[in-house]
Amino acid sequence: MTSPNASAAAPRRTLEPTHPCIRCGREGVPADAGLCELCNPLELSQPSATQMHGIAALGILVFVVVLAVAGRAVIAGTGPFGGSVVGVARTTGGLAVTIEVVNEGSQPASTTCYVSESPARFGGAKQQVQAPLIQPGATVRFTANVTRFGSEPIGLDVDCPAP
Repeated sequence: MTSPNASAAAPRRTLEPTHPCIRCGREGVPADAGLCELCNPLELSQPSATQMHGIAALGILVFVVVLAVAGRAVIAGTGPFGGSVVGVARTTGGLAVTIEVVNEGSQPASTTCYVSESPARFGGAKQQVQAPLIQPGATVRFTANVTRFGSEPIGLDVDCPAP
């Protein structure tokens, strides 16, 4: 014989979707809430997804502005730089180019110079060389080996833009 309670089937429970708490990461927060009971014990109204994404976007924007201001402060006073080719000589595997660079700025700095053929041709070969540290108002002369122009001395020009 069966008991009267055995014939009644237990009601089937449907599980509602859940997600982790946006503050502490605890599992089991209902889909219509953002915070768990521990993070929101008074059950205050919860932030919407738009508010959360807006706060994140604002934080990223502020960070980019801070980086731009800091970057500008770091490079302020560097350059402009004036560069000229003093001499070109044959060397093993290319040319030895003697370059003179003047720092017209108020801060010590180094720059990247671009050596090209003179007169410059559209689409012509260029090679970059790194200038040493130059004190403000000082002129530095250095020699760089370049390989893009062959090993026969030719007329070269140099451009040393400010960073």
